[in-house]
Amino acid sequence: MNLQASITRMNSEHLSCIAKIGNTEYISSLKGIAPLLRPLRENPDFFKDAIVIDRVIGKSAAFLLIIGKIKSIHALIISEHALSLLQKHQIPVTYDKLVPFIINNTNTGMCPMEASVLHVDDPEEAFQVLIDRVQSMSQK
Repeated sequence: MNLQASITRMNSEHLSCIAKIGNTEYISSLKGIAPLLRPLRENPDFFKDAIVIDRVIGKSAAFLLIIGKIKSIHALIISEHALSLLQKHQIPVTYDKLVPFIINNTNTGMCPMEASVLHVDDPEEAFQVLIDRVQSMSQK
């Protein structure tokens, strides 16, 4: 996967995620953690050994990448929390911009998904926290 060509494609097609999984390519324009969470809920091995390029990676997305057993990740923007977690789990990561935390959609504080797993260390626990958080947000 050519990194620069994929980033250019992400921008021109308004994509949020591109994953190369064997001979298959997965693309998504969904927002937040949905591009990672939806496929993982249907098939926990969906991203196994994938090379992923994602627009924004916070700690919540990093947990999903760990659960998905990806091969490597390139983030356009990554939080310090996510970078630390990915490095702890020995997942190769590169990025364009490192930020203290991911900002919410209204630019008033931390992303609610990242905040919900900020003090979680276990990927399986984080997965359940994120599923519960998405469900509670969709009911509002």
